[in-house]
Amino acid sequence: MSGTYYASQPLFPFIGATKTVNGAITLSPVTLTATGADNRTQIDVDGMQQLVLYIRYTVGSGESSNVLTMLMDFSPDGTNFYQEATEAVSTSTITEYQATRVFTGTSASTAYSLRVAVPVADLKKIRIAFSETGVVTNFGTLSVLAVTSGQ
Repeated sequence: MSGTYYASQPLFPFIGATKTVNGAITLSPVTLTATGADNRTQIDVDGMQQLVLYIRYTVGSGESSNVLTMLMDFSPDGTNFYQEATEAVSTSTITEYQATRVFTGTSASTAYSLRVAVPVADLKKIRIAFSETGVVTNFGTLSVLAVTSGQ
């Protein structure tokens, strides 16, 4: 068998979901807002190598081309958080940018399912905020499940 074996891969309801004692997951979507602080939470990833987010984003009725925004902050010590960064390379210059992940939902009342993998081997906690832009009248909804992988 090739690859990495993860002995522990627990599934957590992260935002807009619940888990029964028997392990059944129920999605209970939360309504998005224009402010990420309204739908922000954190997860302990200490000792894990990877975090996978399973996102269900539903565009509000009568809306189109709305944008789900996800902002991630990382903490190596559980106290101080640092925003995710990305880079662009041009010739011999690497420019760093604060990263914001976005997904455009093109059709009203349509549920989009996304999977986002994040390496976390050096972290204790991740804080993630979700918001929505481009909304005329009806904000969309969101449910997120998280799976951590560790050895």
